Amino acid sequence: MWRSELYPANWKSSQDKTFYSDMLIQDFSYAGYHRGEKEIPSDFKTVMDVTKSPYNADNTGKEDVTSVLQRAIDDAGSVKGGCVVYLPEGIYKVSVTTGKSYCLILAHSNIVLKGAGAEKTFILNSSAAMRSKAIVRIAPANSSPPLVQGKQLITKDLLSPSMIVPVQSTNGFKPGDMVLISNEIDNEWITEHHMLKYWKDMGRQLGGQKYYREIVKVNSASNELTIDIPIRYTLKMAQKAGLSKTPAMLREVGIENLSIGNKEISEEGDWTEESYKIRENPSYQSHDSWAIAMEKVSDGWIRKVASYCPTGNSSQAHLLSNGIKVSQTKNISIIECNFKKPQYGGGGGNGYMYRIMGNETLIKDCVAEFSRHGFVLSGMTASGNVFLNCLDKDSGWQTGTTGNEKTSGSGSDHHMHFSHSNLFDRCTVENSFFAAGWRKWGGSAIHGITGAHSVYWNLRSNGTQAYAVQTQQGRYGYVIGTSGNKPDVRTSAWEPGTEWITDPVDFVEGKGKGEDLNPQSLYLDQCNRRLRSNVPLRR
Repeated sequence: MWRSELYPANWKSSQDKTFYSDMLIQDFSYAGYHRGEKEIPSDFKTVMDVTKSPYNADNTGKEDVTSVLQRAIDDAGSVKGGCVVYLPEGIYKVSVTTGKSYCLILAHSNIVLKGAGAEKTFILNSSAAMRSKAIVRIAPANSSPPLVQGKQLITKDLLSPSMIVPVQSTNGFKPGDMVLISNEIDNEWITEHHMLKYWKDMGRQLGGQKYYREIVKVNSASNELTIDIPIRYTLKMAQKAGLSKTPAMLREVGIENLSIGNKEISEEGDWTEESYKIRENPSYQSHDSWAIAMEKVSDGWIRKVASYCPTGNSSQAHLLSNGIKVSQTKNISIIECNFKKPQYGGGGGNGYMYRIMGNETLIKDCVAEFSRHGFVLSGMTASGNVFLNCLDKDSGWQTGTTGNEKTSGSGSDHHMHFSHSNLFDRCTVENSFFAAGWRKWGGSAIHGITGAHSVYWNLRSNGTQAYAVQTQQGRYGYVIGTSGNKPDVRTSAWEPGTEWITDPVDFVEGKGKGEDLNPQSLYLDQCNRRLRSNVPLRR
């Protein structure tokens, strides 16, 4: 057995190392529902069976039950103490109502949409016109955030994984408040990251770093706020970094124990990379569609949910395009899910099975199979996320109308715009690969630096790809322990001439020796250290 030189037996989360100049392994143990400190609830006081009165939902798949299910979900939102909307074994046919961007929406806290099991309960979406829509949306009814007011700027640059935020004033803040810590990306930040040639004057498009946090302590004497989870990258006064209360987020909301599928688009047409831009193509209606889209949720979950192939889909497609997306979220757990076989996996963000655009998400024991991209991190809001025991198999595929069509993109990756401080832990790729490379693709603001200070820990790679990981991260990146029949690590640039942008070369240790790495899981070891327990963390 061997240990990483960056993670000795006496490791402690460091406050004296800086993101800009030091190699550091951060504490990733805060990911998931309630930071791993509580179990996802298995029982709610009230269970609402949609097949019984007053709903009497058809579960044979013959009748459209969209309005019936939505009424039950909305009624559940008014039940004190939480409510399960239960879908017994069967097929529940839904569709998009005119003017809506979803079939069903969970817009209240303390509700769970629950089936009898992924092999028993099936939600069938019969709508083909799904462009920029979701089958199930989980978000506040009014998801447009109000203008940020009362932002307290920091009074000192924060260069390390700090949990203490010095501000101008602590007035109006109290323990338990949900806050957003953010900055504004300007040309000074862009220049410091050697991207002025590519991102000049594009700070608004990049969006800025965003950390959703909870206040645990207020020190009015020193004007300091203590937060529940460390920040994940440098915050500077020059970029107007500061802290403000967040608009209301949903809490304690989940979906579990069911499968979701979409009726395929059977018409012939162009399913190639850029075809989604032309209205006449069938791929136009598939573009940016999702099975589940979760937004502005804290302490929620998606558990034991899978995609499936509806009867009659000759292409064997499960979905029109994408699986799960979480954005602007905090402490979500995605557990034991399985998504595969998009009909369309073209450019512009299609064929992604899991797209993470939030903070501190735990994606555990999940499978992505036969897709363009399996697991994807997108944008500067994607930080502190952990992928544990996940499998990406056979990336670079869509079904189209023939069942087997190659896509231009492949792999599981840090996809765009400086997602940072994430962990892939004890994951496996088969005929796929992991990547955090500098990318020239994208819109006016190219993807550019896609990762920084992210860790690939004890990865296994088998199949046809030449290497397990390609890593070219900003500041530092880390690959520690690989195994399988393709354990190699690529640190050279995809785009020659960009090496200077991301120097130094990322840290690589234990190539081909992952099976003997101690600990086998960085995340679980850190959980046990933080929670001072010698037993595996309960989930």
